[in-house]
Amino acid sequence: MTESRKGVVNSSPATASSRSVFRDLKHFPNHYTIRTVPNDTMKTDTRSPVSNLAEIRPLTIGTVAIALLALPLFAVLEETAILDIGRVGELAIEWGITAVVVGIAVGIEDRSFTDIGFRRPAWIDIGYLIVTAVAALLVFAGTDPLVSALGLPVSEDSGTMATGVGLTLALAGAVTTGVVEEILFRGYPIERLLDYSDNVALVGGITWAVFTAAHTVVWPVGNLVQIAAVAAVFTVVYLRRRTLYPVIGAHVLVWVFAVLGQFYG
Repeated sequence: MTESRKGVVNSSPATASSRSVFRDLKHFPNHYTIRTVPNDTMKTDTRSPVSNLAEIRPLTIGTVAIALLALPLFAVLEETAILDIGRVGELAIEWGITAVVVGIAVGIEDRSFTDIGFRRPAWIDIGYLIVTAVAALLVFAGTDPLVSALGLPVSEDSGTMATGVGLTLALAGAVTTGVVEEILFRGYPIERLLDYSDNVALVGGITWAVFTAAHTVVWPVGNLVQIAAVAAVFTVVYLRRRTLYPVIGAHVLVWVFAVLGQFYG
């Protein structure tokens, strides 16, 4: 408190400031709207990534199931001689399944092509394409001694593109496999599952496991070990870049090299 020249006791600056604040508060409702925040918005989301995946819409569950399981089922039918439609028919079925999945995603789920993995590539993705293809080929070559040492069964021609067909059809099969499998086993399912769970390792692990299991129909255990390792490479690269172009390109190149090796090796 301070005393003025007339002997009147004045309030301190702090007291005067407080009075000013209280006076201004009288007009507060006229100038501002007080908003309350629901308690639910302040709660921390403690749900697990698995429980988040449980919230996927039925349509998306069905389409992911088609993407991941249609090709293995088709392979089972062929291997058991229930279905025999020739190589051209096989390629048509593979493209047809892909068209169904993409059609549902774009036409019914209202996803864009970007949303299912067809993001515009950058120049660096050319490098990723080349490195991924080389890494895949090195995995196949480098695991041969391990597979042999373990005595695991392998097949030189089971499921290969060139079995019983000409070069043109074999190359068409190589391109089809690279494009179709990357869309069905990586692009669509990974992107849709990541819409419900941000656990990249979980989503990548699910698609990797299904992709590997899908090849058990036509490949023995020794080859399957190699395919699992290569699939891990493709999955990691896709999750790193989130665009299909480098993994599709690498996948196609791996099969093209295999085809050319069978014809000219």
